[in-house]
Amino acid sequence: MAGLGALLAVAALLTHSGSAAGGAPVAVAAGQPLEPAPQEQALVHVSGAVAHPGLFRLSPAARVADAVAAAGGITADADPGRLPDLAARVHDGRQVNVPYRRAGAGGGVAAAGRLDLNTASVEELRTVPGMPAGLAEAIVEARDQWGPFTALSELRQRLDVDPATVAGLRAYLVVRR
Repeated sequence: MAGLGALLAVAALLTHSGSAAGGAPVAVAAGQPLEPAPQEQALVHVSGAVAHPGLFRLSPAARVADAVAAAGGITADADPGRLPDLAARVHDGRQVNVPYRRAGAGGGVAAAGRLDLNTASVEELRTVPGMPAGLAEAIVEARDQWGPFTALSELRQRLDVDPATVAGLRAYLVVRR
């Protein structure tokens, strides 16, 4: 009997308050808990030296560390001295970039040892730290279809590679003419 009284009290509250959300009254079955309204989520773009860069839906209360963890964590190619503030809160529509190590920092490849984007094979390109899966094949295919690259920044226009990834690859790739 107490359960029926609680159900009637909830129904009366919903009727007097107008609605639960949007104008229509909400029917609640006896013994069923009320589901909380879905909490909004923040859509965050995680890029750079992470295992799986991309878009992630996170709680608005999430921290940058949560976004990086959702992207599979930081890779060995990350520059530990330039990490984003991992304790900061994420914001909807924002990007979290984990920078790659710079050339010459922490044993990076010297400029003379960088691979030429226009002559490197798929196998050579696959060995480049921070090279996303499938990009080596796409580079060679684009080169064969549209001719040689004139600048590394063309990866953005031709293949829609995000700026953070292009910046990370600069330490290992070059376009020689």
